[in-house]
Amino acid sequence: MAINSVQPTTPFEQIARSLVDRFDANKDGQLTTEEFTAFLSNFMTSAGTPNQHASQAAVAAQDNGLKLGTVKPKMLGFDTGKMADPTHDSVKYKFARVAKQYSIEGVTSKDAAEQLLNTMKGDLEAAGLNVLDIKNDKIKIRGDQGQDLWVDVLKAVGSGQAKSWIWLSERA
Repeated sequence: MAINSVQPTTPFEQIARSLVDRFDANKDGQLTTEEFTAFLSNFMTSAGTPNQHASQAAVAAQDNGLKLGTVKPKMLGFDTGKMADPTHDSVKYKFARVAKQYSIEGVTSKDAAEQLLNTMKGDLEAAGLNVLDIKNDKIKIRGDQGQDLWVDVLKAVGSGQAKSWIWLSERA
């Protein structure tokens, strides 16, 4: 159903109609890519988000929803049911939900792994993880029982083998 056929009855439909009316430059009742881009630019600016974040978001969207690449990462030792269940909130699965969004195809060394984990730190903390330190392909976090843990989270970095996300924890 095209936006121009929406009869505004709900608050969301009224907002959609209002946005189309405001940003439909040629008044054809539909938003072209250019008109929608103008809306997004206006929205991102009014939200106080720099244009560089909008560019990064566009790149991520083009990469099949993955950040920093196009190859979906392998997730060794993670249960897909637990990953899909937001009520399963152990630190392992909080990590997994973030990690599955990040491609690891460009990680060829422990330094590259550390850079990737530092890039992910904000998302990990937003997911509720307390990231205490990052070194090579390991993160130090506050565990489920309040203990500090070092966790090896990338398998086979620099070995030439297929890389994957893993969860190998040890006490700090």
